[in-house]
Amino acid sequence: MSEKRTFWTCLLVLIVALPAAFVVRAWESLRESQWLAAGRAEIVVADGAPQAFAGGQWKLLDMRRLPRTDDARVILAEFEASPTEPAILSQGACRVRLVDGKGRRFEPVTLTEPIVRKMYPEVAERPRCGVLAFADAKDGAVVRMAESFIVPADARDLLLRIEFPGASDETLVFKWTRS
Repeated sequence: MSEKRTFWTCLLVLIVALPAAFVVRAWESLRESQWLAAGRAEIVVADGAPQAFAGGQWKLLDMRRLPRTDDARVILAEFEASPTEPAILSQGACRVRLVDGKGRRFEPVTLTEPIVRKMYPEVAERPRCGVLAFADAKDGAVVRMAESFIVPADARDLLLRIEFPGASDETLVFKWTRS
């Protein structure tokens, strides 16, 4: 294939792929909005109490507010699940989000923040919530996970939301009142 033809083919693929990526992301945002998620049941749990959800017994262990910059903080959320039905946990993809009192939603950071690796190296090595975290889990064995989020310094009244779209129609919401 000539260089010119390769260029135009790549340009055409880019013209199609970018809008498709925006549409997929927009659809996810709409689906998560209260407009479409009104029928989704929430299981609200306060301050680290255990709760049965999506084939396991879940518990929020801790949420720590770590320094980052003057106007942002890192929130380190540690939680665990004891699989009671590993087959159910292996069906869905775990989706974790942090929501503050103003309704702002925060996605977990892809790479562990340096401050987490420095202050809590044992936590930084824990798996993130997902199918791989439960790949070798046996019934009742505790799987400890951690996620970190970057939030504005003024974020208060934090809620950790855990969803398993393939395993449960409900959303597990941990209220953390100690922050």
